[in-house]
Amino acid sequence: MTWPREYARQIIALRTREERNAALLEVPEHLRELTKRHCLNAWNHPARFKRMESQKPHE
Repeated sequence: MTWPREYARQIIALRTREERNAALLEVPEHLRELTKRHCLNAWNHPARFKRMESQKPHE
């Protein structure tokens, strides 16, 4: 059995929004909403913004 967080981890690793949406549709229906919530939480997590800022080239 695959857990919703594992599905979310795989979905977040995808490059484009279309790929992520297609992958979310492949998640079993009874786990889809929870997986979507995990994806949104990870995507909007403050630590992600800190990583993005640190990766910007210095001017």
